[in-house]
Amino acid sequence: MRRGRLQQGGDQSPRGVPTMGRTQRVVALATTVATSGAMLAFTIGSSGSAAQVDPASRAIEYLQTQQSASDGSIPVGASTDSVSEEYAISAAAAGYDPSALRHGTGPSVMTYLAAHAASACASAGGCGLLIQAVVAAGLNPASFGGQNLLTLLHSLYTSSTGSYGDGEAFTQALAIQGLVADKQPVPSAAVHRLVKAQDSDGGWDFLLIKDDPNGATNFDTSDTNSTAMVLMALDAAGTHTRDASALAWLHSQQDSDGGFPYQAGAGTDPDSTALVIQALYAAGQNPLSHTWAIGGHTPLATLIAAQGSGGGYTFPGSTGPDPFTTAEVPLALERTPYPLVHSFFTPGFTPASNAQVATASVLYLQTQQSASDGSIPVGASTDSVSEEYAISAAAAGYDPSALRHGTGPSVMTYLAAHAASACASAGGCGLLIQAVVAAGLNPASFGGQNLLTLLHSLYTSSTGSYGDGEAFTQALAIQGLVADKQPVPSAAVHRLVKAQDSDGGWDFLLIKDDPNGATNFDTSDTNSTAMVLMALDAAGTHTRDASALAWLHSQQDSDGGFPYQAGAGTDPDSTALVIQALYAAGQNPLSHTWAIGGHTPLATLIAAQGSGGGYTFPGSTGPDPFTTAEVPLALERTPYPLHCGAAVCFTAGRTPSASTATPMAVHGRLPS
Repeated sequence: MRRGRLQQGGDQSPRGVPTMGRTQRVVALATTVATSGAMLAFTIGSSGSAAQVDPASRAIEYLQTQQSASDGSIPVGASTDSVSEEYAISAAAAGYDPSALRHGTGPSVMTYLAAHAASACASAGGCGLLIQAVVAAGLNPASFGGQNLLTLLHSLYTSSTGSYGDGEAFTQALAIQGLVADKQPVPSAAVHRLVKAQDSDGGWDFLLIKDDPNGATNFDTSDTNSTAMVLMALDAAGTHTRDASALAWLHSQQDSDGGFPYQAGAGTDPDSTALVIQALYAAGQNPLSHTWAIGGHTPLATLIAAQGSGGGYTFPGSTGPDPFTTAEVPLALERTPYPLVHSFFTPGFTPASNAQVATASVLYLQTQQSASDGSIPVGASTDSVSEEYAISAAAAGYDPSALRHGTGPSVMTYLAAHAASACASAGGCGLLIQAVVAAGLNPASFGGQNLLTLLHSLYTSSTGSYGDGEAFTQALAIQGLVADKQPVPSAAVHRLVKAQDSDGGWDFLLIKDDPNGATNFDTSDTNSTAMVLMALDAAGTHTRDASALAWLHSQQDSDGGFPYQAGAGTDPDSTALVIQALYAAGQNPLSHTWAIGGHTPLATLIAAQGSGGGYTFPGSTGPDPFTTAEVPLALERTPYPLHCGAAVCFTAGRTPSASTATPMAVHGRLPS
C-alpha cells in the first residue's frame, strides 16, 4: 500500500492497499590517463540499441518508453507532474541528462516541467519535488519556467505552525528536501514540526495527527512510506536524533522476503521497499548488511528481483508494470536518498548513449577476434580476455555464441575447445564458469568437461584455498560459484576476509612477505581490493565493505579515476574494476562521494575511450584488447559475476553492428 504520492491540484492523494589470465596485470605505471577524449555514438543495427543491464538504467529506460512524444511528460493523470519529476531526478542520479530525456524527437521532460512550473508549485509538496528535479537537472529553481520556485514555496509556509502547505508528512518532507537540494536554509520550526510528530512507536503517520477526522485508522498510525520520507527530510536537514527509534520501527515492519509493506500485513510492494532503502542510506545504514537481511534476503535484492523483464515494476494486485509504480524505484536502485544534492552527468548523455559506449568497446574487441578459432589472441592471456569479451557482450545484450569475426567460429566455440586447459588453474576456471553462465550454457557440461568438478578438484579445504589461493585466484573462483548458484565454502570466504590488510585493502599475494623481494605486490592495490570485494559481496559477506571502500577512496586520483597503487596514475583497468566493486558494495559511483573535483570515475572512464571504441593503457601507443576487455562491464554498470535478475541478458543470435560512428566529446559534468 502507498499513500502520499503527490498529485496535481493537491498536496497528497492516497493510493489503495494492496591461472589469473588477463587480470594478472599488476604493473604500476606512472603515466596519467587523459581525462578528455572521444565517445563513439554508434547507431546500432536492425536489432536495436543494446539495453543497460543495471536495474536502475533499465527502470529509467522503461520510463522513457512511457514518455509522451507530444509534451515530454510521463502521463499518468493527476500524478503526471510528480512521476515526471521523479523520472528526471532518477535519471540525473544515474548520470543521465534530464534535459535530453525524450521519446523520439519529442520535447524533453524538463520542457514539460518548465511549462507546468506554476501549477506544480500550487502545492508545497509539489513545489518541493519540482525544485529537487530542477536542481538535479543542473538548472536554476529561482528562474525556471518563468517562475521563482523558491518564492512560490516560501509563500506556502506558515511560520506560526512551521507548516508548508497542509503540513502533513509528504508535504512537509518534500518541501524541506527541496530547500536542502538548493542549499537554502530550512526554518527550524519546519524541522521541529516533523520531529514532534513522531509517533510513540518510532514511526510517522501520513496525517501527522493522532485522530483522523474522517474516522480512518490506517492513515493516523505509522507507515513505512511516511516514516521513510520524514527520515530523509530530517537527515537532509542535519537532524539525526530520531534515526535510531525510526530505524528500529522500520526494522519491525520488514517482511520475511526482505522487502517492506506500507503497513504490517499489507505485503511487500516495490514503492515501500524503495522508499525504505533510500531512508536507510540517508540514515547511514547499509541495506546490504546482515542487519537488514531477513532469512538471507536484503531489501535491495528483493527490489531488484521484482523488476520485470522490460525494466518496469508492478504493484501487487496489478496485471503489469506501470510508470506510477516504477518511478519510485530507480533512486533506491541507485543507492540515493531524497534530495539529490549533487548531480554529475555529461550534457546530452542518455541511457542510449551509455549503451552505445559499451557497445563501442564490444565492437572493438570483435575486430580483434580471430577468424580462425574465435578467440581474442593475446598470448598467455587469450583465454581470460576471450572470457571477459563473452561476459561483457552478454551484459550488453549480445549473444556470446554468435560473436565471431566474419564467418569464423564464435568465441564460445574457442572457449569450449580450451575448457580443460582453462580449468587447469582455479582462477581461470572461475572466470570460464562465469563466461559459460553468462552465455546461457551449462558449466557442468561444457567442452566435454564438468567445470564445477574441475574447480572443486583445485580446492584445499584445510586452507580454504582455490589453487594458489591468492587474490585474483580466490576471487574468480568464488565469483564462478556464485554465478552458477553453487554453495561457496565458508573457509574460502574466510580466507579472503582474514587476508585484508590493516589499511583496509587487499594485496595481490595475500601474504605479508614476497619471497621474491618485491614490495608492490604485497601491499594493498586497487585491483586486488576490487576483485576481492566483488567476491565477498557476491558471497553475501559485507562486513569488510566500509573499510575497503574507505581505502579505495583514499586511492582515487584528482581526475576521478583510479591507479593500480597511489602515484601510478589513473588507468582504465583499475578505474573499471573499482567502479564494478562500488556497485557490488552498494555504492553509486556517480554520487558526490566519488566525484573528485567534479569528475566521477565513470565519466573519466568514458572519456578515455578511443575513437575506435578501444582503450589504451598509459604509456602505450594505442588501444589493445588486453586493456579494453576489462572495461565494458564497468560501462555496463555491473560487477562480477554478471547477474541479470529477471531480465534476459541477451537475445539468441543477437550481435552488435555499427552503421555510423559520430564522435561526441565528453567533458565531465553539468554543474548542479
